Amino acid sequence: MLLAGLLSGATGFGFSLVSAPLLLAGGFSLPFVVALNLTLGLLTRISVAYQLRRHVTPRRVGLLAVGSVPGLALGTLALTRVDPAVIQRATGLVALLAAIGLARGGAPVRAGAGGVLVTGLAAGFLGATTSLNGVPPALLLVRERAAPFSFLADLALFFIVSNGATLGLLHARGAVHLEALLPLGAMWLPAALLGNSCGVRLAGRLPAPLFRATALTVIAVSGVIAVLGA
Repeated sequence: MLLAGLLSGATGFGFSLVSAPLLLAGGFSLPFVVALNLTLGLLTRISVAYQLRRHVTPRRVGLLAVGSVPGLALGTLALTRVDPAVIQRATGLVALLAAIGLARGGAPVRAGAGGVLVTGLAAGFLGATTSLNGVPPALLLVRERAAPFSFLADLALFFIVSNGATLGLLHARGAVHLEALLPLGAMWLPAALLGNSCGVRLAGRLPAPLFRATALTVIAVSGVIAVLGA
């Protein structure tokens, strides 16, 4: 949890990249792992959103949040119609290819309102199906060459809204049992918060090109793990 918090604090996302494989290997069920990652990811983002509130881009976060609502609905529907492994492999491949494409460089490109809404829709869909809701907005922010603190602030506020909505929807469908998080989740939260605080401080000291390279690396690794984990 300390390492997961450190990574998500330094890059703005990727909490489950560290915690999910270890928790699954430790024998915890997938519904528990998804609920835990969404919950701790939400709680650790609150302090970041408050600390970096001056760097938030309200319009961008609002469009992402609005777009994520139909994405969540589509994702929960897909869970009953499509093999989750197929969705996870496709998600991993898209993330990996996108990261490779963005790593080749080029001038920053600012997405219009429609592009941000579609990114939010993709994030909502992936949040409900694979818990990888941070990858689409992270790719958007990398593509726009957002400053590190703006990157962290926008993702933090988006995660608060998106993770909360995803947890509520999945709990209403009986897919997760939030009460199971109280013993272990409460015990692990301080370590996640400590790692998160250290990660944010580290991000503030990274040069913008190094921050961008780190974010793209995390996205690429997320894609590989998604493909292999499927």
